[in-house]
Amino acid sequence: MIFNLIMGACLALLATACSDDDNKDFDAVTERAAKVNIGFSRYFDANGTSTQLKWNSGDQAILRLASDGSSYMASPIRPGQTSSLFLFTVKSPGAATVVSYWPTDAPVTVGNGDVGLEIPAIQDGTVTPLLIGADTQSISSYEGCDITLRQFPALMMVSISRGNYTVESIDVRGNAGEKLAGHVSIDAATWAFSAETETAHVDLATPVSCALDGTTIAVQVAPVTLTEGYTVTVNTTDGHSFNVTSSSPVILESGEIFITNSASDTEPSHLLIGGSDKVHIVNVAKCMGADYKAGLEWTWDAEDAADILGLAKSRCDHIDDCKPVDNGSKILVSSSYNWCVLLDKASKQVLFHALDCANAHSAELLPGNRIAVACSDGTTSNHNQVRLYDAARSNVLLDSSPLTSAHGVTWCESTQRLYAVGNRQINVYSLQDWDTSAPKLKLEKSITTPQGSNHDISLADPTTLVVAGVRAYLFDVNTESFTEMPHFAASTQLKSVNYNPLTSELWYTDATVPEGTQSWSTHTLRYATDPAATSMAGSIRITDMDVYKVRVLNW
Repeated sequence: MIFNLIMGACLALLATACSDDDNKDFDAVTERAAKVNIGFSRYFDANGTSTQLKWNSGDQAILRLASDGSSYMASPIRPGQTSSLFLFTVKSPGAATVVSYWPTDAPVTVGNGDVGLEIPAIQDGTVTPLLIGADTQSISSYEGCDITLRQFPALMMVSISRGNYTVESIDVRGNAGEKLAGHVSIDAATWAFSAETETAHVDLATPVSCALDGTTIAVQVAPVTLTEGYTVTVNTTDGHSFNVTSSSPVILESGEIFITNSASDTEPSHLLIGGSDKVHIVNVAKCMGADYKAGLEWTWDAEDAADILGLAKSRCDHIDDCKPVDNGSKILVSSSYNWCVLLDKASKQVLFHALDCANAHSAELLPGNRIAVACSDGTTSNHNQVRLYDAARSNVLLDSSPLTSAHGVTWCESTQRLYAVGNRQINVYSLQDWDTSAPKLKLEKSITTPQGSNHDISLADPTTLVVAGVRAYLFDVNTESFTEMPHFAASTQLKSVNYNPLTSELWYTDATVPEGTQSWSTHTLRYATDPAATSMAGSIRITDMDVYKVRVLNW
C-alpha cells in the first residue's frame, strides 16, 4: 500500500512536470523531472563466470547529460530488481542524450556529446566491471528514458594448451589492424566509437605454468568486428613465443565472451637422456625409430665439470637421473658416484653441487630453492636416506631422513608434500620450519607399495604419481590407492617411467633384459601410446652409453 502511494505521488509530480513542459520553451535549459528506467545486463569475470547485479535500497544511480557532462544521482524506486525506475531532477533542454554507468565512480568522462573511457592497453588478466549505457529521448516525457547498463568491452578468453612452458604474457591483435584498446571515444547519441591501440597486452602478475594443465587468460578488448580474424602471441618465461591465429571474421560484442582457438607450442617433443658421463637432449621427431644422434640437440659432459666438483674425471660418470626443473630452464643431474648438480640449461653452468650424497639416484627441486636427493644402498651413514640441501650453497646439508634403498623423489604441488620411494615403501614428507634457516623434512607417513625394488617415482598429473621398478603403478595421492599399468606386467627392472595421462603416452627405460656394460643399463628408449597395450609404439636407440633414465622435457 505504501509503495503504491509513493509511486502515485511520484507519477503525479512527473505528470505535473510534463504538463508544465507544454507551457515552456521545449529547447530551453530548465529544471525538469526525468523518469529513467535503468537495468543491469550480466557481466563476466576473468574466469568466464557471469554476475547479475540487482539494485539495492541503499544504491544510487548516476545520470549524466552528454551535452555538458553534468551529473545527477537518484535512488531506485524498485530495489531488489535487476531493473528499476529512477526519478531524477535534471537541468536540461526538453530533448537530451543521457548516459549512465556503474560503478558510479568509474573513470568515465562525459561532455560535448562524447563519452570517454579506458580499455587498458596493458592489462594483468583480471576484469574490472564497467557497465554503461545511454538513451536519447524527450527528457521529461511520460515514457521517460530506458537505459540498459552493459559491460562495454568484449572479453576474449585466450585458451592455452598444456605444455612444458610457463606463460608470462600474451598479445592480442586483429589481423586487419583494428583498434582494440587504449582510450575509447564514444558518440553518446549513435554509440559509434573509436579505440586507440591495435594490440591488447596482458602481463600476468604471476606467470602460469602449463606443465600439468592448460589455462585460459581473459583479455578485455573493444567490441569491434575483426574482419580478417585475429592473432594471439603467447610469451613464455624462457623467452620463447608461439602464436594461435584465425583468418575467419569475428564479431566481438559488448559484454560477451569470445573463446579463441587453443594456443599450443608446436615445438616437437624433446627428451632428456641420462647415463654414463653424459646428459643429452634429443628431438623425438628427428630420431624416433632411429639412433639418438639424428635428433641430438644438446649435450652436457660431466667431465667438463670435474674441476668445479673437485673430482677425477673417472668419477664424473654413472649418471642415473637428469630431471628438468624450474619450467625446463634447469636440470638436476645425479650420479651413483655420490654427487648431484643443478645445471643452467642455456649456459651449462653448474649452479649447485653436493658431493656427500652417497649413491645418489634422483633429486628434486623444492619450494624455497631447496633440493632433496635420494641416496640409495650402501654401508655409510650417508646411504639409505633422503638428504636436504640449500640450492644457493653447495655442499651444505640442511637435514636428512632415513629411507632404505632410496631411489626417487618427487614434489606434489597439490598436496604440498614430497614423495620419496624406497625398496617397498613411499615416504610422505611435509616441509617443516621451511621459512627458517633450519628447515626439516617431517615424515608424515609411510605407504607400502604393491612390489619391492622400486626404482622411480614421477608426477603424472596434479594428483597422480607413477611408481616403477618391478612393474609400474599409478598412485592416487588423495585415496592413496595403486592401479597397475598393464603395459609393464612383464617388467622387473624399470628404471624410469614418464606418463602423460592426457595423451596416454609413455616414455620409459627398462633393463629387464639389460643392454650395455651394466646389469642395470639399457640402449633403448621405449615409447608407448597406451598404458594397457602389450607392445611398444616406437623406440630410440643409444648404443654408445649405458642409459639409466629418460625424462620428458616437453611432450
